[in-house]
Amino acid sequence: MDFEVIIGDRTASIEYLEKNGNYLKVSVDGKIYELDTVTTGNGVYSILSNGKSYDIDVVQGKSNKHFIVNSDMSEYKIEIVDAESRYMKAMNKAKGFDEGNIIFCPMPGKIVKVLVSAGDSVESGQTLVIVSAMKMESEFKASKAGIIKEVAVKEEDTVIGGQKMIVME
Repeated sequence: MDFEVIIGDRTASIEYLEKNGNYLKVSVDGKIYELDTVTTGNGVYSILSNGKSYDIDVVQGKSNKHFIVNSDMSEYKIEIVDAESRYMKAMNKAKGFDEGNIIFCPMPGKIVKVLVSAGDSVESGQTLVIVSAMKMESEFKASKAGIIKEVAVKEEDTVIGGQKMIVME
């Protein structure tokens, strides 16, 4: 499982390499760490690395991807960035039109349904296209009323992240 952890202004790439009981081998930004980890309580962990012991207290923050990690006299606010959170961020970014009134597909997927044609008048909030990605269907809606200038995809098309789907006047 690969993911990133954001700690303040720093982003670290994490990769699980091996897990066997309490033994955990991870790569952090390409550097390998071998850890002996033990859960000592609810959200409390003891970690042994290179002969040094660390006691870590982990408290969930505002979501299941945000945590407050306490170690010795330090507190860190962290965010886990995995495939799901990258997808959700891309979806939130793509919910509206950009300055050119273009809807882009934020991730690879398949066009399930195109509900408009060039020349159609649409209302704010009207669904324009449905995309299937990561076993989920996402509706892309008009953020304002307007006229469809171009439909750049058709049903059953495979799209890539960043691909233009709809252009409005």
